[in-house]
Amino acid sequence: MDEIKEKLSELVRDPTLEKLELQLKEPNIFYILKFEDAEIRHSNFLAWLLDPKQSHGLADLFLKRFLKDIFSLKRYDWIDEFEIDSLNLEDVEVIREWQAPGQKRREKRRIDILIGTARFVMCIENKITASESPNQLREYRNIIQEVFPDHNKAFVYLTLDGDKPLKEDDALIYQVYSYSDISRNLTEILDLYSQALADKTKDYINDYLLILKREIMKEDKANELAKKIYQTHKDAIDFVIDNKPDRSLEVSELFKNKIEESGWIMGSSNKGFVRFLTKELHDQIPRTGTYLTGREAFLFQVAYEGKSVRIQTVIAPGNENNRQILSQALQELEGVGRPRGKEWLTHFNKTLCRFEATDPKHTDDDIKQKLDEIWPEIEKLVSKVESKLLEVSENFDQAI
Repeated sequence: MDEIKEKLSELVRDPTLEKLELQLKEPNIFYILKFEDAEIRHSNFLAWLLDPKQSHGLADLFLKRFLKDIFSLKRYDWIDEFEIDSLNLEDVEVIREWQAPGQKRREKRRIDILIGTARFVMCIENKITASESPNQLREYRNIIQEVFPDHNKAFVYLTLDGDKPLKEDDALIYQVYSYSDISRNLTEILDLYSQALADKTKDYINDYLLILKREIMKEDKANELAKKIYQTHKDAIDFVIDNKPDRSLEVSELFKNKIEESGWIMGSSNKGFVRFLTKELHDQIPRTGTYLTGREAFLFQVAYEGKSVRIQTVIAPGNENNRQILSQALQELEGVGRPRGKEWLTHFNKTLCRFEATDPKHTDDDIKQKLDEIWPEIEKLVSKVESKLLEVSENFDQAI
């Protein structure tokens, strides 16, 4: 133990660590917006940069550089990079989440970015963390062909490292493009046109470049500092990682405390959600469920992992007669949805708030305040469900 304490002491006294901490604390609008690896937000910002009509003041600088890259590999016989500077782009449209006319709004097939002019239409599919869906790129080709039969067409597959599409026929059609290419173009624009750009535009681009280099490409100075620190203090850092607090479990305790303050009784829970029963239901709900440590056939559940907090009712696998009684009773209540699941049946599944409880930026007091705000709605649902289930409790099969 004395040895590891000495290593930890060396770590906290290392000025390189302090330098890294200062870099990570520098304000960045995209960190504030939780932008790092969200494909939708990257697509939004790229569409903004590509559109000459937007407020960035770049005009068509970024768009033309992008088009020169795409049209530079002799993939197209109707245009090349030498024509781009003389291209009239006054009629260009840059559209996010484009859908074909007549396509239902809820259908998932939306093109990330569509660039359209009188001469050509370009489809851009953006992938950072998500993988390519089966036949997705082929479907986009078919949609563009159907809607724009008389236009010249270009297809771009934008990924972290310029990866090729999985299918060979897609790879023959789609021009690959990488975030390194985007970073290169934005860096050159700042170098060449910095004096002509508005300060806000330069700040946005610099912040975005930092996100790209640090979070996407792993090429920022902070990444190099982190590697250096780890190599120097590997044993101490590994020890810290092995003993770091689990925020999910800490948050769980706050939810459990609130449940117990309400006079309810904790049930079989797990990481990411807490389950409970009222005192009255605790005495009436049969212990005929399987998989749960307490064998409860039914539980209320508050789920808090992810970007929302939800209240749910859960019928566990087990005695089929009890499952049917519980399900029928819940379906008679106002506001219930169609039961979801097969083994685990969920009738009520209501989002109470958009709040990422396990995000380290939220203090315990923040979470307690949010619980106070949403708790009346939980109490209302619990009371309604409790009354209904108590009506049918005499019909339950009890555990043997």
